[in-house]
Amino acid sequence: MAAETEIVSEEPPESVDVAGAVAMLDDAVQAEEAERQPEPSPDAVEGEPADEPEGEADVEAETDPQAPVSDDAPEFWSAEDKAAWQQVPEALRPMLRKYEQQRIAFVNEKTREAAQVREEAMRVADGAVGVVEQAATWWQQNGPAFQQAFADRWSQVDWNKLAAENPAEWTRLKQQRDHEATLLLEADRRGQAEIAVANERAQRSFFEARHVEHGKLAKKLPEYFGPDAAAKTYADLGSFLLAKGIAADRINAIHEAPIIELALAAMRFEQAQKQASTVRSHATAKTTPTRVAPGPAPNALGRAGNRQGEAARQVGERFRKSGGTSIADAAELIRLSGL
Repeated sequence: MAAETEIVSEEPPESVDVAGAVAMLDDAVQAEEAERQPEPSPDAVEGEPADEPEGEADVEAETDPQAPVSDDAPEFWSAEDKAAWQQVPEALRPMLRKYEQQRIAFVNEKTREAAQVREEAMRVADGAVGVVEQAATWWQQNGPAFQQAFADRWSQVDWNKLAAENPAEWTRLKQQRDHEATLLLEADRRGQAEIAVANERAQRSFFEARHVEHGKLAKKLPEYFGPDAAAKTYADLGSFLLAKGIAADRINAIHEAPIIELALAAMRFEQAQKQASTVRSHATAKTTPTRVAPGPAPNALGRAGNRQGEAARQVGERFRKSGGTSIADAAELIRLSGL
């Protein structure tokens, strides 16, 4: 084994031309390939190749002289680098290509490792945030009870009487009370800080979720939730829900796209009912026949107006008989009335 690993060092020549460099690289490549040649297995059957390790088989496949190898520069190189590739001697190109592949493999491996580290950091951060949120919830539930218990415990001590009768005990209890008050104050400070962090995270998550849900609405109903109409639509929906008795804080918390879409449908239906009721009242307001003045027959515009009015009257009558539940009749009344 010592003979196999012995390295013979030779002094490099003081100068060498391109042909000499190519010859030296060829010798180095041949020596490297000779070292990679597997020793014949004693169990190999004559005329049949012995089993080869998978890695060595891949190396031979890559260095197979019969395999077609592209002589072009890598596709992702710039135009200047591809032009310089043509100036590289052909004997140097395989070695450059090999090291380029190793570089790409190295970069990919480091990228994968960085992604793993980032995922692990995010997992640890999420776990830490979860602990903070649990601690904040616990302090919100138990902090007031601790403060009340502290106040009740020391309110039963008559400090003036104790100082007069037993100064030593007064000093001991005073130190104990001050120590507990300090601990309780520090616990409250940490609890309030954890509550603030939890609230900030919850608010950020709410804004992100609302942004996603608004994107769904803008894509499905751009005429109501597009950039130019969203503000008015949300304001109208807020007024509509507030008139229905829903609290303002509950309205501000609504961000789910299906719920907002249902509220919009309810608001539009109520608006259609009001408009249809107005048209129906106008259509039925005239209870006495209209006196027709003598003269020439009305022109075509007048006949068209009479026909439209008659159609509106008929639709209004049909809408009234349906009890105001026909959305199609309401929409037709709105169209005929020009609302």
